[in-house]
Amino acid sequence: MTVHHLLEAELEILDAVTFYKDRAGDIAADFYAEFKKAREEIAAFPEFWKPVGGGYRRKLLERYPYGIIYRIEGGGILIVALAHTSRQPEYWRSR
Repeated sequence: MTVHHLLEAELEILDAVTFYKDRAGDIAADFYAEFKKAREEIAAFPEFWKPVGGGYRRKLLERYPYGIIYRIEGGGILIVALAHTSRQPEYWRSR
């Protein structure tokens, strides 16, 4: 399936990569690689991950405290947020 991102999600991805780059540069590439792997898994098996209500689902990253929030739309997937698991739960619902 084709995967698209809301602009807000793109900015959250960039913010997370920048955070890890500022902390320890080499970890940023690892974080982004894990994000890409999770995105590919969502594309391959979109209905596999936990529903979180309102037609949304969440795929947690394995080694980082983030979840990819997405919904299946028509023939594709829309990523609406890269949400930190310990901050402002459900802030993304208004998207």
